[in-house]
Amino acid sequence: MPDTPLSAFLRARRRSLAPAEVGLPAGPRRRTPGLRREEVAVRAGISADYYARLEQGRQRLPTGPVLDGIARALLLAESERAYLHRLAHGQRPAAPAADRDGVGAATRALLSTLDRTPAFVTGPRFDLLAWNPQAGALMADPASRPAVERNLLWQVFCCPYGAAERANHAPADSIGADLVAGLRAQHADRPDDRELTALVARLSAQSRAFAALWARHRAGPPRQGRLSLRHPDLDAEVLDYTVLGLPDGGQHLFVFLAPGGGPAPDAFRRLRPASTVEVGR
Repeated sequence: MPDTPLSAFLRARRRSLAPAEVGLPAGPRRRTPGLRREEVAVRAGISADYYARLEQGRQRLPTGPVLDGIARALLLAESERAYLHRLAHGQRPAAPAADRDGVGAATRALLSTLDRTPAFVTGPRFDLLAWNPQAGALMADPASRPAVERNLLWQVFCCPYGAAERANHAPADSIGADLVAGLRAQHADRPDDRELTALVARLSAQSRAFAALWARHRAGPPRQGRLSLRHPDLDAEVLDYTVLGLPDGGQHLFVFLAPGGGPAPDAFRRLRPASTVEVGR
């Protein structure tokens, strides 16, 4: 049978889990990375044959308790456990396009109040939907860029400035890893989203770092973190940021913080922003 998102996820997570992480000896006879299928099955309380059928895409509709057992066996975080259930039992209805891609008046008003630090709003595919003047200056005027470049993933993995900073692409605790995990979570909710599928294919072709992180099958919402960059109008090369979920489906607000805990006006005073909130077209 053809591979499925569920089977691919299970294989990737099993292979990424070291025996020592679950209290098993590595042993001299292990020829493949990660745990054996039989070891996962024992930890999950199911038969090895049943688990093998799941990984091979031959088993349909595993029950909730079975999935919870597998989540515990693979040491999945809560967000990844929820992602596992969504892969196995169908997806939540996608939000209407207007809700996903439109930026409401309240969100625009919020951006306009953030006038001392860069802030922007992204959609489910991390397209840049709207940004305040400071963010526009930080990202070299997204409004003037082609649509494919008005995307936070492109900025981190394909833009010459973002791609050059390896810290942005570390397998754990990096903005790249978090964004890929967030995109993977959105992918489970929207399996028929052709634009999302095309974005994954395009980024995988352009960035080995993205392709490697996508293959890890991590899933979860974006978190606060750090962005490494070199900007002529900033003294710092590392900026902290925080992320807030917005009511509109799949949208997030990213807000950059002053480096080193200093006052925001001093940190971003050299940026030359425009005067209004911009909305992507």
